[in-house]
Amino acid sequence: MNDTLFEEDGFFDTIWGKVFLFFNPFLIAALFIYLLYLIVRPTSAFWTVSGGISAYFFPPFGKESVIPLVVGQLTRKGYYSPLATITLVAGTIAYVDVVSSYFLLWNLYIAEKIPVIGDWIRKFRDFGAQKMKEKEWIKKVAFIGVALFVIVPFQGSGGVGASILGRVIGLNKYHAWLAIIIGSFSGCFFIATLSYYVGDAILDIFKTSAVQGVGILLVLGVLFVFLYSFFKSRNEKELDL
Repeated sequence: MNDTLFEEDGFFDTIWGKVFLFFNPFLIAALFIYLLYLIVRPTSAFWTVSGGISAYFFPPFGKESVIPLVVGQLTRKGYYSPLATITLVAGTIAYVDVVSSYFLLWNLYIAEKIPVIGDWIRKFRDFGAQKMKEKEWIKKVAFIGVALFVIVPFQGSGGVGASILGRVIGLNKYHAWLAIIIGSFSGCFFIATLSYYVGDAILDIFKTSAVQGVGILLVLGVLFVFLYSFFKSRNEKELDL
């Protein structure tokens, strides 16, 4: 069951509302880049930061590689103070997660129209939402899980995977987005701070199998518990019938 308290109504349920929700993230992203161009000086620093933003969208690049590289370049050229460097790089990379998750969370209904795949997305989402409605602690665990998913460095934008994960396990789009925002800014500022004071060695830390293994186990653990509960519930309903 959907959490109707947070569902759109009125304008956003119309075709023009859906068009607005589809294109608005692109407009926001373009405005952000333009403001960066106006604010960030010298221009070479802007191109360094914007290059990092572009790379963040494409695996194998992730926040664990993009942030140290951009911080390193800005630091070596002595453009800004430590606080300014960390804030600029962490804030811009986190912003990518925020905008990309905004687009996905409010347009996931498009994927739900895909045959078979869309049916499973709706089933999982409705099941997760129902469980969260029945037990408040499940919602808290799911919220923390999505935030941790974004904090743990993976290849590509963490906001993309977390958006799908959050909705599929039943979080409404507002709670999922808040978890992504908290997780992204926390993770990006943590990595940027380490990158500034530790240097490129931070890249080797995040490339270790131990760190990657923790991230994989986290995702697999959440999915296993969710899928186990889902299929167990389905079997119980079939037996009742």
